[in-house]
Amino acid sequence: MRFSTLALCGVSVLATAAHAEQAGPPLDNTSLEEIVVTAQRREESLQKVPVAVTAISSEQLDQMRITNVKNLAGLAPSLQINTQGLASNPTIIIRGIASGTSNNAVDPKVGIYLDGVYIGRTVGSVFDLADIQRVEVLRGPQGTLFGRNATSGAISLVSAAPKGEWGLKATGSYGNYDAWRGKAVLDLPAFGPFTVKLAYLHDQIDGDYTNLIGGKTFNLSLRDPSFGTQTYAKKLGGRNIDGGQIAVRGEFGSLVTDYRFDYTDSRSVARPAQNFGVIPDQSGQILAPIFALQPLFGGITNTSPTRLRAVANATSEEHVVTQGHSFTMTLNATDRLTVKSITAYRKFRQDPNLFDLASTGGLRFTFAQFGALITPGLTPAQIQGALFAPANIPGPNDYFFSLLAARKTSQRQFSQEVQFQIDGDNYDLTTGVFYFHERSPATDILGVLQPMPGGVNVPSPLDAAFGSGVTRTLAINDSWAGYGQLTYHLTDTFDVTAGLRGTIDDRENVISSVSGAQGGQLGVGTYKVSYKRLTYTGIATWRPNSDATVYAKVSSGYVAGGILSGIAYKPETLLAYEVGAKTQLFNNRLRLNASAYISDYKDLQTQNFINGRQFFDNAGKADIKGFELEAEWLPVRGLMLSGNIGYADLNYKTFILNGVDVASFARTTYSSKWTGRLSAQYDAPDMGNGMHLQGRAEGRYRSHYFLTSTPQRNILNGQTVLEEFNRRPGYWLVDGRFGLVDIPVGGAKASVSAFGQNLFDKKIVSFGASVLALSGTYERGRTYGVELGFAF
Repeated sequence: MRFSTLALCGVSVLATAAHAEQAGPPLDNTSLEEIVVTAQRREESLQKVPVAVTAISSEQLDQMRITNVKNLAGLAPSLQINTQGLASNPTIIIRGIASGTSNNAVDPKVGIYLDGVYIGRTVGSVFDLADIQRVEVLRGPQGTLFGRNATSGAISLVSAAPKGEWGLKATGSYGNYDAWRGKAVLDLPAFGPFTVKLAYLHDQIDGDYTNLIGGKTFNLSLRDPSFGTQTYAKKLGGRNIDGGQIAVRGEFGSLVTDYRFDYTDSRSVARPAQNFGVIPDQSGQILAPIFALQPLFGGITNTSPTRLRAVANATSEEHVVTQGHSFTMTLNATDRLTVKSITAYRKFRQDPNLFDLASTGGLRFTFAQFGALITPGLTPAQIQGALFAPANIPGPNDYFFSLLAARKTSQRQFSQEVQFQIDGDNYDLTTGVFYFHERSPATDILGVLQPMPGGVNVPSPLDAAFGSGVTRTLAINDSWAGYGQLTYHLTDTFDVTAGLRGTIDDRENVISSVSGAQGGQLGVGTYKVSYKRLTYTGIATWRPNSDATVYAKVSSGYVAGGILSGIAYKPETLLAYEVGAKTQLFNNRLRLNASAYISDYKDLQTQNFINGRQFFDNAGKADIKGFELEAEWLPVRGLMLSGNIGYADLNYKTFILNGVDVASFARTTYSSKWTGRLSAQYDAPDMGNGMHLQGRAEGRYRSHYFLTSTPQRNILNGQTVLEEFNRRPGYWLVDGRFGLVDIPVGGAKASVSAFGQNLFDKKIVSFGASVLALSGTYERGRTYGVELGFAF
């Protein structure tokens, strides 16, 4: 109650300030541009819509070199994004709630949308941005208007429409690590009722780590012939991406049609993984002596308290192909009624690949040695004799994995939405129906404490003991929904809004085989579950003048349950209470938006690893409280200052993990309580022909965070271990750019600039896992380069 009172007081102060400042004299003849968003599925001014949303324009994306969805981290308050080692698999966190499980049977907590089309799987959702007009980050549960329910928020990507006249915009850059990036967008002149836009993107960069076992091969065909022989990458962390978009608009009087096609072909290598130490749990007690023996057999443990320069990772190239088609018809039936249909088909394919999550691909140990180590009753002398017998010593290709992880998957999805927008004299109504279908097979090969003689994954009697094997699943999911949101204008300054969505989720999981390490209680078979949920939104909005919007909101969200590799789990739900204010001060020279919220989070879906086995549970209950502040300021002509701050505190009330309530010491993973951003951009006066100097500096901050949801403990004495590595310190990331822009070249304009990202070369562990040892992956350090641009 105290938190809510303080938040309401803060909102009241902001609204009063807006009212007091509206009559002030202009500081200059410039002002902030109006931003139009579709956060409520209709075009509205950012400052008028009673929703916590951040909008980033195409110009801002270019200026900040936002090249893919991952780079959006920090641009909105409480938004954190990092990948789980693999470039295709993001962890997206909004307001303390993380969406990152890559399994095809688990829905994301953050919905990602491209031109109104829901992207069903997290794998492949971090595609590069070839021609994006605007990105909107919506914070809080999305339980009414958007295609699928989400408890955390949504990221909406809006691509640019064709202009209908000749136009070309191209950029090219080169940087360290032999980084090449080029992008071209071509607008064609209108022909009849049609306009067309084409876009192409190429992005490549070398890996920043040498793989000490790069070039070696690993045969998985005895587990699954389709995986064949994988080759370890020689460099880790690189990528090579080609992508394109086609947009065709047809205008037939009151009917406008938009066809869009996007295609991305991505070849990347996962971030390098290293170890901070073996976890002294039950399985870790077996792994520890193997680590200790590696110097005698020429093995590599990749263990270090600080960042290594090179590692031995059993990681291969990851190839992901993503494509999508959408067809949108917008009919302005009358002055008051608009009907929209969005039909979409999308698919992706992730080819078989290896990712050395546990960073033990460099261990060398044989079946004979391992047998001696785990056979009960042997004397120390017998164990030592078996370990060092010449016949048992590892050969040049005899390796040992604490955890082997190989995967392939694909997905096809179809969605159809029909929406009606009605603008009455004193009300606005958005209503519609939505259908979504997906089919997604996946094959996972897991090896736990498994020797690999001669570089071959050989099935053995040890599989049953440690959970090694192959998991094959097919997820078939259907979702139906009907929704409506009505805004009634009680007076010229006060609105009330009510929204309701009814959802039916039918989920089927066909399990052909399952390995013990997946942790499932269900065996081979076909399993079906169905869920029905009502979610809602209620908003009260007050606009005391044209420069202020104050709102109070209650909203609910839900994510369906299902079957993950034999583990049954329930839906999770979230109920959020929020107050906010959006203000424009000093004749629109200063924009200040704030919000505060309290959320009740139930049956939250969590993934954990204990003794090498996966646990996916409905952990229990949690409450989340926080606030957010965003500001943009034009103090003088040419200078733009902006920033944000976010605070999100998630406290577990109940957290059941492996049958034990660990709420008293559990914490969120990869999530910082505090996030912040500061940015300054200066455009100098033009030099007489339109060209001018432009400089930008940007810093993004996040406070400390943890890699695992609970501390690692010694099985013998219960003491916590490795916490100095588990708790990652807070940091600032600083980027910069300086150049000459709007250079006249004939009838066109050109630009040249130098850029740098992570200028202070921060060593950041973005992802880690407790897989017998505590592993971590470091992000790339400082990058820099030059960029040329051209447009006419």
